[in-house]
Amino acid sequence: MITEGWELGVGTRVRAAREERGLTTRALASLAGLSQSLLSDVENGRTLPSVSSLYAIAEALGTGPAELLPQDDDSARLTQHGVPLPAEGPGEAVSTRMLFGAPGRRIEAYLSSYPQGQTDPVPFQHSGEDIIVVVEGRMTLTVGDRAQELRAGDAAWLDASAPHSIEPLGPDGVRTIVISAR
Repeated sequence: MITEGWELGVGTRVRAAREERGLTTRALASLAGLSQSLLSDVENGRTLPSVSSLYAIAEALGTGPAELLPQDDDSARLTQHGVPLPAEGPGEAVSTRMLFGAPGRRIEAYLSSYPQGQTDPVPFQHSGEDIIVVVEGRMTLTVGDRAQELRAGDAAWLDASAPHSIEPLGPDGVRTIVISAR
């Protein structure tokens, strides 16, 4: 469940970062590949961006997703948000939550659960590197035009600027920890 005020907190941070960079909503939406109305809804606290939209906004602003998430009072330390971010696509949603990250930090960790049949609707890409660790289940990791199967206990490194996506295999879906470094 989303904590009360989370949408407004994300929106406030997105708007502040956009204004700090002197961008209009139209310019930021264009850079992020999103509609201006979606960006407006995010900035006004009417909706949370999906994980891929959050990364696209952060990338367009030249920052990391953790910079756009509400922080506790002591933003100098790593924070555990534990708040799920919405996913895109039909059916049961992919559940992703930031485990650790903070403003000014280059490393973030996420826990994602993909139910059977749910995959990333659009390949994901952002600056930096990712390490993906399969916690439970099996999956196909596609990076560019290369696909590999990973099982519980396997890990993979990837250049996150290459388009990449996860497809769960088997009846129980897959749970991953993604460590992302900008």
